[in-house]
Amino acid sequence: MRNSVAAGFAPWIVFWVVSSPSTWEWASLAALVISIGLVIPSLGHHRGVSVLDVVSLVFFAVLSVVALVVPRDALETLENYAQTISMALLAVVAIGGVLIGRPFTAYYARREVPRELWGTREFLRINRAISLVWGAAFAVIAVAGFVAVRWSVAVDLLQWVVPAVAIVAAVKFTQAYSNRDDGPPPSRGAAAGSTPGRAS
Repeated sequence: MRNSVAAGFAPWIVFWVVSSPSTWEWASLAALVISIGLVIPSLGHHRGVSVLDVVSLVFFAVLSVVALVVPRDALETLENYAQTISMALLAVVAIGGVLIGRPFTAYYARREVPRELWGTREFLRINRAISLVWGAAFAVIAVAGFVAVRWSVAVDLLQWVVPAVAIVAAVKFTQAYSNRDDGPPPSRGAAAGSTPGRAS
């Protein structure tokens, strides 16, 4: 299941690593191809498609089309802030999912948790907490990237070190919170199925 979660983030990771003012078009195209590869196997599955995968597909499809049809000299702002925009969108997906009662980790958690536990308060509580932490991590990365581009200060620190620390912190929190042993067996089962992903 953790591998499935990592796969859900794959398009964004590729875009984050490859994207730069001179390569973001190719980065978005590569992310789009990966997104398509994630969505197709889920079609027709009884659990449906992850909202994270749908958002990835739509975002990188739009970005790729924009790169093709809009003159390059009109894309300077998008080129500079592509990474910031992508991380801000992930933060909205993560935090917004919690606000509407659909934490973005739940889709992946349901792969290992019995259906009768999906609607329990414990299952939702665990997924809300983990989703909020990931949303905060994405927000921090987005703000750091904006500051780096807007004021050209501590660029390496803000665009590489801060994101790496934020992601590692979110992963560590997910592991620790998922492995908590302070509840009844059903709660532990729900926690074991909770890692960063997305509710459908």
